[in-house]
Amino acid sequence: MQIALLTCLAALLCVAASGPHAAAQSETNSKIKIILDTDIGDDIDDAYALACLATVPECKLLGVTTAYGHTEQRAQIAGKLLKVMGRTDVPVYAGRASNHDIGRQYQWAKSYTGANIKKSSAVEFLKKEIEKQPGEVTILAIGALTNIADLVTKYPAIVPRIKRIVIMGGSVYSGYGTSKEPQIEWNIRCDPPAARSVFGCGAVITVAGLEATAMMQFEAERQKRLFGIGTATTDALAALTNLWGGGTPTQFDVMAVANALGHNFCDIDRIHINVTDDGMTVKGEGTVNAELLINPKKEPFLDWYIQALTPVAAH
Repeated sequence: MQIALLTCLAALLCVAASGPHAAAQSETNSKIKIILDTDIGDDIDDAYALACLATVPECKLLGVTTAYGHTEQRAQIAGKLLKVMGRTDVPVYAGRASNHDIGRQYQWAKSYTGANIKKSSAVEFLKKEIEKQPGEVTILAIGALTNIADLVTKYPAIVPRIKRIVIMGGSVYSGYGTSKEPQIEWNIRCDPPAARSVFGCGAVITVAGLEATAMMQFEAERQKRLFGIGTATTDALAALTNLWGGGTPTQFDVMAVANALGHNFCDIDRIHINVTDDGMTVKGEGTVNAELLINPKKEPFLDWYIQALTPVAAH
């Protein structure tokens, strides 16, 4: 009788453990945990990147940190976009500021003072989140690498606890537009010493450079398809794109997003990257320190982005 009772209790416990709460917990644990480090507010692709991360179900966006120039103003843009999307659960932290004017997109957010913008520093937030869940957090860096360099320099013991770092930056084999020669890429140029620190820190680094991103023009027809979805998210992207006013957006940063989320639109070249004083990323001798994305598949990638922002019911 006692054995039967214990067996019954064990069965009930098993049912409870496999119930809705356990299923929800399992789903949460299976999500890809990402912190986005961004210079949102200059080129428009940062806004497209954040919109994607805050939409797709496979991502658990732990937070956003802002880098380069007026980082507090950049935090306002990120914070307002997340508010519009209904994602005020995602905190935003400003990184170390420097002297660099912000673009016209700031007009859209300059009065925003939401509670999702936090007071503590970007670096301390990064450290806390990585220590809380070691080996699980991907840092997705799509601006100058100042915050990431500050993190790995101030807290070198954190490096083995980072799952990986995915970077949009650099130019090893080709440059902007149709250039077949490497060029100084903007994000690396903004802070070459920081880039050198990050590439030398020993973390697993994936690089979406110009050879995988410079051709990713989001042309007028695809813009119409995206903005025609008519969600709060796509309406915000339409407004920000209009304020940006730079013509056809190039989805540099979104390629890094896709990779961080496990979507492989490129081949990988495992190389050693050196960073010069002026910001060139040069293939060199030594232990592999980068997985460089090459041979991108343009059309599937750009179509994937539109699908990612399309509500499930509309698929």
